Amino acid sequence: MIIKKNSISDGITAYLTSQIENEVWKIGQLIPSEAKLCETLSVSRSSLRSVLSKFAALGILHTEQGRGSVLQSNDVSNRFSKIDSLQYRDYVDIAKVLRFRLLIEPYAAECCAMLENGQLSLLVEELAHLYLKMQQSINDRETFVNTDLLFHSRIASACGNELLAFAFDEVISVSKRTNEQMNVAFGFDTGIYHHGRILEALRNADPQNAKRYMQEHLSSALESIEPA
Repeated sequence: MIIKKNSISDGITAYLTSQIENEVWKIGQLIPSEAKLCETLSVSRSSLRSVLSKFAALGILHTEQGRGSVLQSNDVSNRFSKIDSLQYRDYVDIAKVLRFRLLIEPYAAECCAMLENGQLSLLVEELAHLYLKMQQSINDRETFVNTDLLFHSRIASACGNELLAFAFDEVISVSKRTNEQMNVAFGFDTGIYHHGRILEALRNADPQNAKRYMQEHLSSALESIEPA
């Protein structure tokens, strides 16, 4: 199967969806390896990983290091429909916020991962507490969204750039409705997945992955609402 270059992401998504909804892949089982899927679809590993990350963020797949991706839900259409139901005006507002955050937050996460041990340990401890609160606030949208934003705000304020922290707080303060819309569209599992990866990279003092995971978190959300 060869996917045209101008629709790589959509083509991969359609293939994965077909395999899941037609029960070719069973819940609880490993799906084919990245190498096998790249060969089957004639796509690059980076293109495939971008889509797999989206499926993982929506709670459809669960990635296990050293094993691969396990199918944990076949509710693909319902989970993607929440994203598809966004109105055009909602999309524009959300996209503006995400594009701005993409400019500053990956850099902030990278800088935080390079803090001195004492400072980084305190930050990680605080973020771990917020991450636990997010997990405990599933289905409590207001608490979840506020805790999510506080998680990001702490990273922005801890990076050592006061202008960056100010810019983040300003855009968040005027976009509360947008933040709630993003939670409605992407659900609780998405936030848990991405914040867990960001936290782990900071805990490991890994600047490269801290930046990468923050970028993937925000860009995957933006890509999910891009109109066809």
